[in-house]
Amino acid sequence: MNSRNELRVESQRHAPGQAGPVVTNSRFVNVDGARVAYRVHGQGPAIILVNGTAALDIHWGPVIGELSKNRTVVSLDYSGSGETVDDGSALTLQKLANQVRAVADASGAGPFDLIGHSLGASVAVELGATAPDLVRSLILVAGFPWGAELRLRLEFELWLDLLRTNRTAFLRLLLLTGLTPAFISKLGVSAVEDMITGYMQVANWEGIERQIALDLVVDIRARSRMVTCPTLVISCAHDQIVTTTAELATNIPGSVCREINAGHLAYFEAAGEFLAAAEAFLSGERG
Repeated sequence: MNSRNELRVESQRHAPGQAGPVVTNSRFVNVDGARVAYRVHGQGPAIILVNGTAALDIHWGPVIGELSKNRTVVSLDYSGSGETVDDGSALTLQKLANQVRAVADASGAGPFDLIGHSLGASVAVELGATAPDLVRSLILVAGFPWGAELRLRLEFELWLDLLRTNRTAFLRLLLLTGLTPAFISKLGVSAVEDMITGYMQVANWEGIERQIALDLVVDIRARSRMVTCPTLVISCAHDQIVTTTAELATNIPGSVCREINAGHLAYFEAAGEFLAAAEAFLSGERG
């Protein structure tokens, strides 16, 4: 890796669904041509959170706040998201795993537990397989072993088509397929439109396009078999985007699989259920 320089700044950005700016205590680390933004919350044993495609801290719902009551929680924007700026080159799992490792080094979080959601689960597997000295355990939520699986490929190609032609429709599709019908109905049309409007203000469209291009070529089937740390795989019972999460548990030796009652965007609907499963696993209840 290149030499890294850390810089802490206080920045302003808009959270989805909110009209005003939100002040965030972001820090930055330079790695391999990227200026990667990250944030540190709480104190205690370290956990690093790795987002899915197009996601920001806001998409973890109450998870960051709850985990940081007893732990140091580090969240980051890898290339294509949030406040991170890079050279615009194609993304790879190795490149994003290097960014997570650089953030861990800069924040002093090591060894650490690693939670990855969707594409972030693939990044987490990449790092867990190649840096077993750093990663204490993995929690993989709504992950997928192979992005070229037929249904996923059709999904990701549709995302790209809509992103290039109708971005509002792209975001509507993400919400409609990422959340359960009951949750969408509970939110109502006005709240859904507010979420879309809010996200439009912060979206890095060029970066999201590169992240989806990476989704299409993800293949962690071989890497998964190299993971040796304790691993919890969490599938979402009503996931309309990823339907192959359970295969990760099959591929990872000794892993445990749990299902929560949520759609793909798990933390909006079932944060409490996720946190209960995660806390039990992290405290050693792995049977």
